Amino acid sequence: MRRLNPILAFVAVVAFGVPSQPAALEPPTPQRPIRWPTRVVKIAISNSLTASSTSIAAGSDVAGALQRALDNWSVASGVKFLLVTSAGDSISPAGAGDGVNLITVASTSENLGIFAGGNNAARTRVHYDQVTGNIGEADIVINPYPRSPEGAPLLFTTDGTPGTYDLQSTFAHEIGHLLGLNHSNVIASTMQETQGLNGTFGMPAFDERSLSESDLIAVRTLYGPCENLGTVNGKVLNNLTARDTPAAGAHVWIESVDSGRVVASSIVGAGGRFSIGCLPAGEYRAVVERFDNIADDDSLTAVRETRLTGRQKTLRASEISSYLSVSADQESPLNFLLAPIQKTGRVLRPRYFGINGDLSTVPVSVEADSKLRLYIGGPGVDQVLGSGLAVSSPFFTVDGASLKLQTGGSIPVISFDVTIAADAPPGDYSVRLRSKTGELAYLVGAITVNDF
Repeated sequence: MRRLNPILAFVAVVAFGVPSQPAALEPPTPQRPIRWPTRVVKIAISNSLTASSTSIAAGSDVAGALQRALDNWSVASGVKFLLVTSAGDSISPAGAGDGVNLITVASTSENLGIFAGGNNAARTRVHYDQVTGNIGEADIVINPYPRSPEGAPLLFTTDGTPGTYDLQSTFAHEIGHLLGLNHSNVIASTMQETQGLNGTFGMPAFDERSLSESDLIAVRTLYGPCENLGTVNGKVLNNLTARDTPAAGAHVWIESVDSGRVVASSIVGAGGRFSIGCLPAGEYRAVVERFDNIADDDSLTAVRETRLTGRQKTLRASEISSYLSVSADQESPLNFLLAPIQKTGRVLRPRYFGINGDLSTVPVSVEADSKLRLYIGGPGVDQVLGSGLAVSSPFFTVDGASLKLQTGGSIPVISFDVTIAADAPPGDYSVRLRSKTGELAYLVGAITVNDF
């Protein structure tokens, strides 16, 4: 393949679907939380995972990758996984579970059918009771034939080989679905929708092996324990017409006031309500973002929903509260009315983020006491001034004077320098952009400070 500009070459690849989207719950997102009613879940490991596979590189530590992914979620959720081997190789059809929780990579017709219409690395089908929310079965299938948009075959590995998917990260994402979690809008979350290939930013794609703080709180909200922890409950409405309506699909996230770390997030439900539980007592900042015309939008923090009818307007991303106090074993109310952007539609749509001249949809891992040049690409980023760039943390310093518009690509790309303090706490941090017109946009949890 012909090389393009190194800054934009990766953008061209990502725009056509690489990295792929690992999974989505089937059936579609439930209207209520779903979880296992028991603390012990038996997992059947198909013999196809230990046999030679068209999609898993020879010599890969498949068993080790799966066990480590299960262990991480077990510690977080308190759910114990019992593993058994199985000669079965096909997941259950939708709506017709067999009671066996299977993990497989076999190329059966049912397994291949779950990938129809999407080039996903893996998918999880969850069978649950729509009244109680209790999960009765969950099956995971690793794609037997993952391919790039150009049709080139891809592989799963466990050693970080460039150009391959990290199998442990894929397992980790799917097990989150198996436990009842849906996709997260925090970019650094294991449960975020896309998975990076090894070699992105010149590094192995191992970050999703470790659960983010938002992943931990999400699964603990389902399974506990939440004693001595607080809860934030609220309602978000749209101020689009004379009558306020629920802001279904809006993304609310909570950041630590002291450090700026992204701690937890939630999606506003159909009635406009959201809840974030199992929060340690402390002071937080709460932010919300909401985009209309989401069906046509592929920004990193957008969620899929039906296009609104009638007059179309765009709602601002807004800070709900700059100082939200959460106390142990108490509920903290948090309500907000989203106002539309006046006169102009949405212009600022950051989609890609990166370092080393590469752009992707996965987080950038950095170390404390370092300085680096960051890249952001997407419509409208060329309308951001140096004074409109910030990282939501006192441990990051953005050099606005270093802002540079990259040229020669199909979409605008800017770059700028950021310094990370030596005492920056490990965790995930957001980048905030403000355009010349005052429009706000966020890349939530786009930067991860490593703990080593």
